[in-house]
Amino acid sequence: MEMGMTPVHPGECIRESVEAMGWTVGEAARQLGVSRAAFSRVLNAQAAVSVQLALTLETLGWGSADFWVRMQGDYGLALARRARAA
Repeated sequence: MEMGMTPVHPGECIRESVEAMGWTVGEAARQLGVSRAAFSRVLNAQAAVSVQLALTLETLGWGSADFWVRMQGDYGLALARRARAA
């Protein structure tokens, strides 16, 4: 990956899944067992996908927990590298 490129925050992919289901943010948060505010922070790349949320996403059939944890890790690592280089 190029130094200037940052991977997509997993919240963007989760948002696509929520939209595909035709759910509101509140409905999706209820399905996932999280608060609307916490879920909104994930969708807006203001909070990380936790291991617990990754497991819940897996239960819904929205990819494996491993995928979500790796995606979040890749995103965080890219941000840390960018900050170190600055």
